[in-house]
Amino acid sequence: MDKEALLTNYFSDSLTAEERQLFNQLLENDTKFKEQFEFEKDLKRAIKEKERIQLKAKLQDFETKLKHKSTPKTSNYKAWAIAASIAILLSVGWFGYDNFIKLDYNELYSENFQQYPNTSYTITRGDTDDSTERQAFVAYETGNYKTAIENFEKLDSNAKEYIDFYKAQTYLELNKINSAKSLFKKVISDNVEFVAESHWYLALISIKEKDKQSAISYLEQLVTNYDFNKEKAEVLLDHLK
Repeated sequence: MDKEALLTNYFSDSLTAEERQLFNQLLENDTKFKEQFEFEKDLKRAIKEKERIQLKAKLQDFETKLKHKSTPKTSNYKAWAIAASIAILLSVGWFGYDNFIKLDYNELYSENFQQYPNTSYTITRGDTDDSTERQAFVAYETGNYKTAIENFEKLDSNAKEYIDFYKAQTYLELNKINSAKSLFKKVISDNVEFVAESHWYLALISIKEKDKQSAISYLEQLVTNYDFNKEKAEVLLDHLK
């Protein structure tokens, strides 16, 4: 598929599952494609910010004129109602993308998603260990996610609590969202290692699925109870609320 068409479909939120897989591969392996993506993303953000500022200025100007304009009694109610509506818009964090500037879920997801590094299993050169766990983590670190998940599935997550978390990560990379969600939720339910991190990734999945309320819920739990990615979570909450 044409790369320009891929970028167009990404920014219009119309990528198919097959196109998204190709898009992610290009983003990871094609430097020029990634540079073009970053350029268009920054340009889009700049345009959006300019439109936001212009719209806010117009609304504030309209509100000011209504406050100072002398109107007949018959139109007082309409003028007051319009002014009140504008005041509400400007006071409730009117930058509520959904009404004026659509919330770009794809952009929020791509800006904040980063695969969690392997911090649980040490891989060293010259290591003669050829265990299933080593094969799983070698494949995970090298981006061979199909092989990784085949080996992770053979491991007993009850014996090593972190396995479910990395399986979830791998499913996420394979775009098997439901499988990833189930495992992240299991990590939280079992109250084992990576509970905070699982809240973060469940929030990102919710953003990917445009489920704003679930995303807010996971982020609020993260901010309230944990320190992992707390500042990033607070920024995301500002965007979503």
